[in-house]
Amino acid sequence: MKERTLVTGFGAFGTVSENPSAYLARESSRTFNLLEVSFDAVDEYLAALDVTPYEQIVLMGVAANRDHMSLEMFARNWIGSTPDVRGKAIEGSIHADQPLLLDTTLWSAEIASKLVFEDRLLRISLDAGSYLCNYIYYRALEMFPGKRIGFLHVASQSKIALELQMISLQKILQTIES
Repeated sequence: MKERTLVTGFGAFGTVSENPSAYLARESSRTFNLLEVSFDAVDEYLAALDVTPYEQIVLMGVAANRDHMSLEMFARNWIGSTPDVRGKAIEGSIHADQPLLLDTTLWSAEIASKLVFEDRLLRISLDAGSYLCNYIYYRALEMFPGKRIGFLHVASQSKIALELQMISLQKILQTIES
C-alpha cells in the first residue's frame, strides 16, 4: 500500500532555510515530491499531476510558530498578502464564487481524533493558514474531488525533533493506509 500514497513537502522560504516538510516527505518511504514555495509552481505541479496511481495524498508544510503537528480539517478559499519566493502575492479568494471551505477527504473526524488521542505531538486544526500550505490544500481538494487528500502541518525542528515528527508521520501513514 505504500506505493499508493503520495507525500509532498515544501522547500525553503523566508526565514525557513531547511523546511522540515521536505525532509519528512523525502524520508517517508513513500512516493514524494518537493515543491517550491510559489503559487505558480504549485499550480504547475497540480496541473501536471497524475493522481490515478494514488489512493491518498498527504500534503505537508511547516507551521514554524506551532509547537505541535496539525491535521488540517479544512482548506479556506482565502490567501493573505505574503509574497511567495518568486515575489508573487495574491490576496483574497483563491477562486471567486467557490465554497469558502473545503473539507479534508483523507482524515475523518474519527480518524483524526484517534490519531490525536494516541500521539501527543498531534492536534486537530481548523485553520490551514493563508499562505502556500492553504493554497495547495484548497487547489488539490478542488481539482481532485474524488481523491483522499489531507494536509499535515509539521513543526520546525527547533520545536520538535525531526526524528519524533517522523515517528508521528509514520503512524499517520500507517493509519490512513490500513
